[in-house]
Amino acid sequence: MSDLLSRKLGAPGFAAEIYVKELTQSTVGGHDLLQHRQKIQALSEETNQYLKKNVYQNYMQFIETAKEISYLESEMYQLSHLLTEQRSLLVTLLENSLLGDKAPGLRGVEKPETKVKFNAKVAVNLDANNQEGRKRLTALLEKVEGCASVVESLTRTLIHEGDMVELDPSDNCAIGRVRGFLLSDSFMIASWLPNKRGNMRYQYQALYELDGLAVINIRDLGPVKYAFKLMMFPDTRVLQCANSNDKKEWLEAFDLAKHFKIKKEITSTASVDTKDDSYDEAYNPFAEHESLPYVPNGTGSNPEVAESIPDWVLEVADDMDVYVAQRDFEEAVALAEKTREFWEGASASAVNLHRDLKLKIDSRIRQLSEVLMNELRVSPDKSLQGGPRAASRAVLLLSRLGQASQACDLFLKHRSALLKHNLRQLKTEGATTLYIKRITSLFFPFVAETGREISRVFPKNKICASAFVVWSRSEVGKFGNNFRKHVFTSGSTLTTVAECVALVRGHSEQLLEIGLDLTFYLENELRGQVERCLRDAREKLMESIKLRALEDKWRPVNLVNKSGIARFADDMSEIGIASIQSWVYDECWVALTSNTINFSKAYLTFLDDALKMHSADSNIFVDEILHDIFQAHLKHVENSVRSGKYKGEAKFINKNASFLLHVILSLAQHRVEEVRLFPSLLFAKLRAEFEWLTTDSKKTIATINHPAPNQSFI
Repeated sequence: MSDLLSRKLGAPGFAAEIYVKELTQSTVGGHDLLQHRQKIQALSEETNQYLKKNVYQNYMQFIETAKEISYLESEMYQLSHLLTEQRSLLVTLLENSLLGDKAPGLRGVEKPETKVKFNAKVAVNLDANNQEGRKRLTALLEKVEGCASVVESLTRTLIHEGDMVELDPSDNCAIGRVRGFLLSDSFMIASWLPNKRGNMRYQYQALYELDGLAVINIRDLGPVKYAFKLMMFPDTRVLQCANSNDKKEWLEAFDLAKHFKIKKEITSTASVDTKDDSYDEAYNPFAEHESLPYVPNGTGSNPEVAESIPDWVLEVADDMDVYVAQRDFEEAVALAEKTREFWEGASASAVNLHRDLKLKIDSRIRQLSEVLMNELRVSPDKSLQGGPRAASRAVLLLSRLGQASQACDLFLKHRSALLKHNLRQLKTEGATTLYIKRITSLFFPFVAETGREISRVFPKNKICASAFVVWSRSEVGKFGNNFRKHVFTSGSTLTTVAECVALVRGHSEQLLEIGLDLTFYLENELRGQVERCLRDAREKLMESIKLRALEDKWRPVNLVNKSGIARFADDMSEIGIASIQSWVYDECWVALTSNTINFSKAYLTFLDDALKMHSADSNIFVDEILHDIFQAHLKHVENSVRSGKYKGEAKFINKNASFLLHVILSLAQHRVEEVRLFPSLLFAKLRAEFEWLTTDSKKTIATINHPAPNQSFI
C-alpha cells in the first residue's frame, strides 16, 4: 500500500487538488480520512529519513567535490592571470631597447593593446618620488579609519580614488556605498561610516595587491550599468560607478598602474644585472654610503640581510592562498603562527628591509581571518548544517590568530542562530506542559554546552567569559518571553502553570554545574506572572467559598454503600489524607459536610500548585494567600456557630472544625515545612485564633453567649 501511495504521489502529473477531491469522494467519514492522513505522514517521515541518510552518506563527497571545484577555479584564475602578465611582459620587452628606441619588429608600429590613455594628473601620481602622491596617501590617515598599515610603505603613492556602489556578485543587488583607492602597487576598498567621526569618513575594508588582482569589464545589461568586476583569489567583488566616464577612468587607471608596475620591475631588474656585470673589485659601494637605501622587495646590495630571509618566508603568501583554496585552515594558521614567530625573532633592519613582504603576508593573514569569520557569520541564506563542531574549529583557529574577541562575538551569534533554529523545529501541538518540557530540555543544556565550549576555547579570557554571561542573560530574556506567551494564557489552569514553572526552575539548575547562576534573572522574568496567577486563583477560591457557604446546611454525607466509602477513601488518599476511617460511621456515613470535603480538596490542590511555584522572594506572598483562603472558610464555620441557627448540629460543626484545623491545616503546615525547612507563623496564628471551634458543646454555647466583636464572614 505504501509503495502504491508513494508512486501515486510521485507521479509526474500529480495534482494535489485533484487527488484530495478524489479522496474525499471515495472515503466515508472522518475516520478514513484520518487513517489516510496518517499514512501520508508516515510516508513523509520515511522519505525524510531516507533523504537524511543519503545526505550523510554523500556528505564527504560533497565536501571533496566543493574543494576540487574551488581548487580548479583558483587554478584557472591563476592561469588566466599568468597568461595576461606574460603577454604584457612580452609586449614591454619588445618595446624596450638598450639604445632607448623601439625594437625593429615594433618600429613604427603602435600596438592598440599596449597604448594606455589617461589624463596627465593621474599619470603623474605613478612616480614613487612624487611628493604630491605621497601627501595624498598620507592624508588618508585622517579620512580612512584603520589604514595605518597601508600608508607605511615608502614606495606607495595614491593614483586615483572615487565613490562607487558595491553589488552582490550572485544577484547584482546593491550591498552598500564604498570608496575605492587605487595605489601604485595595490587597490584599497573602504566603506562609509554611518556616524561621521570628525574627519573620519571611511572604514578600512580590504587591500588587494595588483599582482593578484584581475579587473574585468562588465557589459551594461539591464539594471547593471557602469560596473566592473575585481577578481582576487579567493574573493570576487563587483563595483558600480556613477557614469560611463567614471568607469572609463577607473579601467584606464588600473591598466596604467599595472603597466607602470611591470615596467618598473623590469627596469630595476635590468639595472641590477648591469651593476653585477660591471662590478669592479676595486670599487666598494659601502665606502661611499654609510647607510643603505631602502629596498622594498627584499633584494638589495646587503647580502647578509638578504640571506637572513629564508625561502619559505618568500612563499608564505602563495602557500596560504593554496591552503585557503583547499580549506585546509589548520595548515594556514600554523603557517601564520610560524611566520609571526619568525618576524618577532628577526632583527629590526631585516624587518625594515622586507617591509613590503611583511605587509603582503599580513594581508594574507587578514584574508584568512575574514574567511574564518565568514564560517561563523549567520545569514538568512546560509545553512547551519555545519553544527557546533565546525563553529568550534573556526573559533579555535581565530583565537590562534589573535582574533579572540571577534571570534567569541561571532561564535555566540552563531549559537543564538542555532538555538533559534532548534526551537523552531519543536512542534507546538499537544499539551502546554509537554511543549514546555521539550523547550526546557533543549534550552538549558544548550546554554550549559555553550558555556563549556567557551571555557574550553577561551580558558583564561575574562572578556569572553563576560560576553558569555551577557549572552546568557539575553537568551534567558528571550526564553522568558516565549515561556510567558505559551504558559500564562487565559486558558491555562493553575496546575498547568505550576508544572511548567517547576520544570523551568528544575532545568535551570543545570547552569549551576558550569558556575552560572541565572536564578535572579529567571525569577525576574516569572515573578510578575506567577503572582498574578496566584491572585486570580485566590479570588476564584474565595468566591467559591462564599457560594458554598450560602448552600451549606451542615449535614453529613451519605455514600450509600461500602464501595462508595472505598472510592471516597481513595480520593482523600490522593490529596494526602492516608486514613479517613475515623470520620466514617454507620458503614456509609461521613461525619463531614460536602462543603468541608470540597474545600479540603481544593485547598490542598492549590497548596501543592503554590509550593511548586515558590521562591525565596515570594514566600511571604504565598503564605498570606494560603492564610486568607483558609481563614475565609473558618470564618464560615464561625458564623454558623455564632448565628444560633445550627444549635442542634453543634457537635457536628465542632467535628468539621477539628478536621479542618487538626488534619487539613496540620497537613498543609507539614508540606510547607518540607519545602522551606522552616514553619509558617501564619498557620500557627490561624490555629490559635480558631481553636475554640473544636471545643465541646458547653464551651461552644458559652462562646456563643459572649460573641467576639466585629466577627463577620469574609
